[in-house]
Amino acid sequence: MTDNDQLQQHLESAMHGTPQTNPDERRRYLGSLRERVFLSMTNQQLAQADYQKLFESHLTEFKDYQVLLNGKNSAATGYLAALSAKSIPFTLVNNETAHTDPTAFGLLVVAADAINCDPIAIELKYPTTTTNKPVEKPEKDSFFKRLFD
Repeated sequence: MTDNDQLQQHLESAMHGTPQTNPDERRRYLGSLRERVFLSMTNQQLAQADYQKLFESHLTEFKDYQVLLNGKNSAATGYLAALSAKSIPFTLVNNETAHTDPTAFGLLVVAADAINCDPIAIELKYPTTTTNKPVEKPEKDSFFKRLFD
């Protein structure tokens, strides 16, 4: 690289900031990348008690990860005590990457390096055991069978 190229690169980084890889992806995943995400919860799920219980029941699996919490979501404070009790590192994200719409991410469990985990949504990774199965009705005997038995 010549001196002019280095000078030009230095000037551009001073004017525009350090270039980032995948800026759109980083804005969506609270400053992280999709390839690093182990688990995700939306802002809407963050506010539901059922999802909080589900998340807390799997806290021991997150020891090697870091949790990114959307600091603009008031429901995120309910998760801080559980994370602190299990000594899981977390970061509250309050910058331009944190959005308040219900479908935006409110909580992400991320690794330091790429892990390419699929699926990442909490409802797909940990499906609940209480599925809505139709109740089976016992089969009734026919009139003639009851009559002759």
